[in-house]
Amino acid sequence: MATNLAVKYASQVDEVIRRGLLSTAGTNNDVEFGNAQTVKVYSLDTAPLNDYDPTAGMSRYGDPVELEDTVQEMKMTQQKSFTFTIDKTYEADSPDGVRNAGKALQRQIEQVIIPAIDTYRFSVLADKAGNKIYKELTAQNAYATFVEANTAITDEEFPVEGRVAFCSNAFIELLKKDGGFTKATELAQDRIVFKGMVGDCDGVAIIAVPKRRLPEDVAFIITHPMCAPAPVKLQEYKIHKDPPGIAGTLVEGLLYHDIFVFDKKKKAVAVCFDGEEPDTEEETEDQTDNG
Repeated sequence: MATNLAVKYASQVDEVIRRGLLSTAGTNNDVEFGNAQTVKVYSLDTAPLNDYDPTAGMSRYGDPVELEDTVQEMKMTQQKSFTFTIDKTYEADSPDGVRNAGKALQRQIEQVIIPAIDTYRFSVLADKAGNKIYKELTAQNAYATFVEANTAITDEEFPVEGRVAFCSNAFIELLKKDGGFTKATELAQDRIVFKGMVGDCDGVAIIAVPKRRLPEDVAFIITHPMCAPAPVKLQEYKIHKDPPGIAGTLVEGLLYHDIFVFDKKKKAVAVCFDGEEPDTEEETEDQTDNG
């Protein structure tokens, strides 16, 4: 009978993932899915301000209006898995430790799972952002463009404290060369609070993100963790020794996760694309002609 050694690795694996994810600083766990695949989030609208009229009898405060509500449906979609084997004969013919199942699992998590989670989260944040900027970025306009995006969020009256910016290394390089950027780009160790944090700009923590984890042409994403719940419903990794039909080790992994952006908080997310805004009307006409 196969021996399931997942328990031995459970706490270690969870720690590796939390330590390695860059996107964690911009997400929250505020939505509880429990045993459901779909959760509906209700939001109440607000009432308009009226001019108080002491002579209006029973309508001194104005005419009462029933508050409307909006419903956002969040359905989890990301069910990802992997599996691989380490044959006993290959392990016997390899140097000690090369085909170690525990090390192979950790490598899978660090090099495949963590980048995949970050990549998906950043793609959703960029797609759902309420503020989108398209600009050919240079060392002369990088800082001004960042401030423009950050100001757009501030003008929507969202909290300033706690914002984070996920930036490509190429944008960070432009930022450092921008004469208008005067803040320190290297932080003292006691000021580094997020994984990957390299500095701050306009009061926003800068987190360096490898190019391959960001959507195409995205230079930076500014957000606040209150905007995006990122539930992880299931995170299961198993190491089986000598399961039926296999002489050696079978490793399996299952990850059930997702990320959402609250409809009422989309304007607290800003994304900057390095380049011109795509002409969607022209693309639609081309597709029609080709069809």
